[in-house]
Amino acid sequence: EAVVSTQSTGIAEIDITKGYSIGNQLLVTRIPTLFHVKDGEFRVYNSPRTIAVWKKFLTEKEWQSLEAYSWYKKPGSIPMKIFGKLISFAMKVNDVHDYLVKEANVPPFISVIGLIAIPLFASLLIFLACISTAHTLWGKPKAPHTVGFQSSKQPPVQAPAAEPAEEKKDQ
Repeated sequence: EAVVSTQSTGIAEIDITKGYSIGNQLLVTRIPTLFHVKDGEFRVYNSPRTIAVWKKFLTEKEWQSLEAYSWYKKPGSIPMKIFGKLISFAMKVNDVHDYLVKEANVPPFISVIGLIAIPLFASLLIFLACISTAHTLWGKPKAPHTVGFQSSKQPPVQAPAAEPAEEKKDQ
């Protein structure tokens, strides 16, 4: 929601407790966190949080002295979107764990084992289904190319025997 807005400057407030993803994409580690955003460049503001200091920061363009987030740390970048979604997923798993322990009275170790074992088992089933589908569509893979290797069906080739050393002395 916009708190203050003019043509050149806008201040927005985002409640990261209602949506985990944006807070994780912005790498928010403490509240409140202030960002300066201009032309898609994100900078973290770490100075005192007073109106006078913030105005000076904006009017005297002190924000230019701050290092902008790298391309991969920007909230709209693919790595940060993936990171945000993974953290959101982890928070939802934590919510499920809390529900199981607090509301359903499941012992914590059973909840943790279930929350680990069920996704692993499901992943294994998905993997096996993919392999089975691939074998059905394209057939089983052929044996690797064996140029330079002897087949086990043929007897090994032996090098010719060298003449014994004693016979060479007689000649």
